[in-house]
Amino acid sequence: MSNAIHDERLALLRTIAAEILGIDRLEPIGKPTADFRIVDVEQLTRALEAAYDVGLLVGHRVARGADGASQSQHDVFFP
Repeated sequence: MSNAIHDERLALLRTIAAEILGIDRLEPIGKPTADFRIVDVEQLTRALEAAYDVGLLVGHRVARGADGASQSQHDVFFP
């Protein structure tokens, strides 16, 4: 996997984490009080659904060769 693809995937996960879970960083800093979060089950469900939906969208666009210019991923998954 190229670094660009990895960076794009990580950016999407960071967006989901920040907007749905309220988590600003995905990198551990080595302090349990900063590295662990209590997450509401509904928030976790929404985050997992968003990640799944993004995967479906990307897979569909890759399979179809569509450029996805009509709507940004942010607009689709974070209305």
